[in-house]
Amino acid sequence: MQDRTNESPRRTRQVSGARRAWPGPRVLATAIALTVLLLAGSASAADWGYNATSASNVQFYVRDAIWADLHYQVNGGVQLNVRMTPNGTNHTYDVGGLSSGATIRYFLTINVASGAFDTAWTQFTFSGSPPPGSSWAVVWEDTFDGSGPLNSANWNYHVGNGLNPGLNAFQGWGNGEWEWYRPENSYRDNGNLVIRADYSTTPTVIAGRSWYQRSGRVTTKGKKSWKYGRIEARIAMPNAIGTWPAFWMMGSSCDDTVTTDPQAPITRYDTMASNWSSCGEIDIMEHRNSETVTFQNLFWDSRVGLFPWADGQNNQQPNQASAGNVTQFHLYTIEWEPTQIRWYIDRDTRPTPVHTVDITASNKEEFQRSFHIILNLALSGQFTGNAAPDISNFPLYMYVDYVRVWQRQ
Repeated sequence: MQDRTNESPRRTRQVSGARRAWPGPRVLATAIALTVLLLAGSASAADWGYNATSASNVQFYVRDAIWADLHYQVNGGVQLNVRMTPNGTNHTYDVGGLSSGATIRYFLTINVASGAFDTAWTQFTFSGSPPPGSSWAVVWEDTFDGSGPLNSANWNYHVGNGLNPGLNAFQGWGNGEWEWYRPENSYRDNGNLVIRADYSTTPTVIAGRSWYQRSGRVTTKGKKSWKYGRIEARIAMPNAIGTWPAFWMMGSSCDDTVTTDPQAPITRYDTMASNWSSCGEIDIMEHRNSETVTFQNLFWDSRVGLFPWADGQNNQQPNQASAGNVTQFHLYTIEWEPTQIRWYIDRDTRPTPVHTVDITASNKEEFQRSFHIILNLALSGQFTGNAAPDISNFPLYMYVDYVRVWQRQ
């Protein structure tokens, strides 16, 4: 999403940490596959599994549900049925006093908006404490509960049209985008982050230019950043000409500015990063116009170190993959390890990566540093073929159910 104007064109039987939804024995594979197909519509928003949290404890979890019950047996004993402890839309329950080698058999009853359903019975052997680094655990999330302004502990804003400090000119964030970003175009409503794009037939005149479109761009820059992890968001977005929604990350060494004031003056604007792509970029999901595919990519500088932008030094490894109907919610994910980055669409039901990039090359050192998250709804620009948005489509909405960051423990 940044500064492209001048570019050339497993399963195991033992507990090993955060699990996919159905980590059961091989003999259940066919039944589980059928269950996945039957429940995909109602279960797509939920994520569940278990983690070994100590040498004698397993924590079961269900995320993004109204309520959840755990049904389990230890070593073939009496079946116990418990209501899991809620924390917003997330639910957990700890089973303690376990010994290494204990056999645990369980299933879950999960209630989502479309109704309650049971998962398949699953059995595993408890192995005690998980090996260091073998399990994923949530280290940060925003579920956008409620309505109103965004949580200021998590989010800042990018506003304006991306002033290029080298040229002292607005360049549409280096991409020729048309919108003027504003804080009030990003807010919480009905448990979602809403990014709204507006069109006005009466332009706002700033720096001698007429701005007809407004939209939103939010970032964790200055608030939260991470090196490595599973980074994901559940998003529904427009599928319309001249739109460019994106979920992406930039390196924390990028020297662009942010806006902290949700009521910033209309003339306030932020500047682009002068050191892109040397600071690194990871595009988890981009979509353009009304295409049937989404895009995955990353950008880095050929040189080793942090340098100002230079023509001919920018590298990328793009990919595209279908997500189906992008106006419906889908889960967009990367798993970023020290050696590679893997991209997923609907990881909960499609566990095979749609794109994988090795990041061990010496000139990809950008991806061994911390990054922050960006979500935005751009309008027009080079990526869309400079397509003009249809005025009759406005207002346009991008919805984000949650953003979540996991890391290896």
